[in-house]
Amino acid sequence: MDYTQWLIELTWQDLPVEVQRQARRCVKDIIATAGGSRCLPAYESMLRLVSAQFGQGRVPLWFSGHNSSLVGACYFNAQAVDSLDCHDGFRPNKGHCGATVAPVALAACALRDDTVTGTELLTAVVAGYELASRAGMALHALHDPHYHASGSWASLGAAAAGAKILRLPADQVDDVLGMAEYYAPMCPMLRCTDHPSIVKDAAGPGAWAAGMALAMAQADLPGLPSLFTQEALGQEQAATIGEDWMILRQYFKPYPVCRWAQPVVEGLRLLRDRGGFTWQAIEAIQVETFANAANLTHFPPTHSDAAQYSLPWAVAVFAVDGEIGVRQVHPSRLADERVLDVGRRITTRVAEDLQVRFPAEALARLTVRLKSGETLSGPTLGARGDHANPLSDQELDAKARALLIAGLGATRGDEVEAVLNALAENPLDTLLQAL
Repeated sequence: MDYTQWLIELTWQDLPVEVQRQARRCVKDIIATAGGSRCLPAYESMLRLVSAQFGQGRVPLWFSGHNSSLVGACYFNAQAVDSLDCHDGFRPNKGHCGATVAPVALAACALRDDTVTGTELLTAVVAGYELASRAGMALHALHDPHYHASGSWASLGAAAAGAKILRLPADQVDDVLGMAEYYAPMCPMLRCTDHPSIVKDAAGPGAWAAGMALAMAQADLPGLPSLFTQEALGQEQAATIGEDWMILRQYFKPYPVCRWAQPVVEGLRLLRDRGGFTWQAIEAIQVETFANAANLTHFPPTHSDAAQYSLPWAVAVFAVDGEIGVRQVHPSRLADERVLDVGRRITTRVAEDLQVRFPAEALARLTVRLKSGETLSGPTLGARGDHANPLSDQELDAKARALLIAGLGATRGDEVEAVLNALAENPLDTLLQAL
């Protein structure tokens, strides 16, 4: 079946039970991450910027009490998610679908004049993840060895999700995805990991591109074909749609820091549990990992984005606090001398046996030398939350609750969580009002 026909005809009932469950988990994770980002300084700055540049409209700017245009809201909400590096991701693409797909799908829902059901949103999100994942695999292969940020390819999945919600005809869909692809940012991702910035993984610009494509389609402006019809690699990816569910391969992060640093955190957790040492006992930590992770060495970080992209900060703040949440990457923590002391004792190096396994696997191992002279060496580990090592529903629920409460307070956080838990049973207006 042509992928555009699959997109238009796909229903909630067509989805396997495990795909339905994953869709609910993904949407909850994305919105909770946006809620958590509300307490970071960038949230208010971005709100002022988008309000000035895009004006008023029908689409909520999440958790702000303000609305904007389709394009403005797509950009703002995706940027809010991306501001806190805690959202789901897709290992083969070294990036993230949901931070771009979910905001655009929800923005499209706000433009509908009739009632949208929760299952309509969830179905559109599934379709968006499927096409974003495939677009990424095609785009990375097409542009190899250049490594573009997630917005470069997630924009196509976001446009697909929005097109489904807005009920665009099948013969218009590929041109809309082509416009989103054409306008999507081609961002040099490793420049951002070398020089951390609010630009992050380009979820905002990717959502902007998708929103613009949808707006142009509604204005009857012609588009152009997408990589799914014009490139052999795209055609190959589109041919498997509906057979191999990419959404089931997404990972979920337990911590709001770069995924590449998280295997090291897990290694420290394991050694600490085994050895029972405190941060004061650490003389040095030697990390062996793959090159991209080994280069996350900005220290000390001077703002939240730098903290989220700093392996030494993630490991050191975990050593001191025993956890990593929004509080641990907030600017108010960045002068903590305890964390700075541990961070200065951390060194990294590339291990060739781990490098050859990346990006299929993101692995690390570490050795901790204690001031007593004892040395503790850990095994090679990946991060928790990969589809082969998943977080439980209970862990994801606890993560979402902590993020929502951190950003919104206990009362409103509980209200939003309750709406998300019942998303598949209610009209989507309930969620739009909660946002």
